[in-house]
Amino acid sequence: MIIAVLWLSFAASLISLIAGIMNQSWKLALSSFFLLLPLGYYLSGAENVIRILSALPAVPLILAVIFYFQSGKSNFRQKEK
Repeated sequence: MIIAVLWLSFAASLISLIAGIMNQSWKLALSSFFLLLPLGYYLSGAENVIRILSALPAVPLILAVIFYFQSGKSNFRQKEK
């Protein structure tokens, strides 16, 4: 049962990530990050090379940050006069 939930979460995350990249939406990329967290947590318990895949949720998080700063909603940019 848990494996089925992880696969569904992974599938929904891929769909969300593809839509987020196509639309450059930081909200969709962030939802993809949250959907990948259970799989990353599950893979962190592996005792072989597969443990490296537990860092997979970092990819959508980095994309979400990039898309957020590109959207112009951040306060870190100086306003041009």
